[in-house]
Amino acid sequence: MSIKININEKQYKIPDRLTVDQYHKAIQFDWSDTKYYPMIVAQLTGAPIKQLMLADQDAMLLAIGFMVKAMNDRTECKMMDLDDITFGQFIDLDVYLTGGLDQNFKSIIDIIAPRAIHADEAMWAVDKYADFRTYTYRQYSALFGINDRATQEELEDEIPKTKDAAARAWYKIIVGLANGDVLKIDEITDQPLRKMLNFMALQKEQQLEENQRKLKERRQYDLSRNRR
Repeated sequence: MSIKININEKQYKIPDRLTVDQYHKAIQFDWSDTKYYPMIVAQLTGAPIKQLMLADQDAMLLAIGFMVKAMNDRTECKMMDLDDITFGQFIDLDVYLTGGLDQNFKSIIDIIAPRAIHADEAMWAVDKYADFRTYTYRQYSALFGINDRATQEELEDEIPKTKDAAARAWYKIIVGLANGDVLKIDEITDQPLRKMLNFMALQKEQQLEENQRKLKERRQYDLSRNRR
């Protein structure tokens, strides 16, 4: 059923299904602050904001309620095959998600579900990818130095807090894998994600084993010197 609001004898439809563009514009506002409600409703309905600012508060809350429902809806859609995700795509998405969905929504959708037209489809893909990201971090918990039983909140605490920090951290990893050769960077980022994470996990394991060997040798040396 189509819901409409009447302003000066003109009707404006409250969308029961948001497009990706509408959703992107809507999440730029602070929905916890009622002063933005007229702006949100104006953005999504085309109604004049000056009139909306004079509207009854209960009517405004009702309109927002319908919009929140539309934003919470999910519809399955065609999205990227996560089994084929590349190392570079995972890094880009990691940086975008760290920077916040509100700031990077369309960039994220361009990667994971470029054919999505409606927000309920796009957010279904975002939810699926978020689960995949969490699973990946837990599966390679030793590599990332995190608890494989960490909650989503605890996991986020282990990840760089800002977009710039995440980008710098990943770039250092890429440069290290490319042995400092800028010409190999694209070659590295185009590799399958699992292939690169398995390689990195093996590298870390070997480094830890080497560190343990050196520590053992040092202890043996110290013991032999103390016996003299």
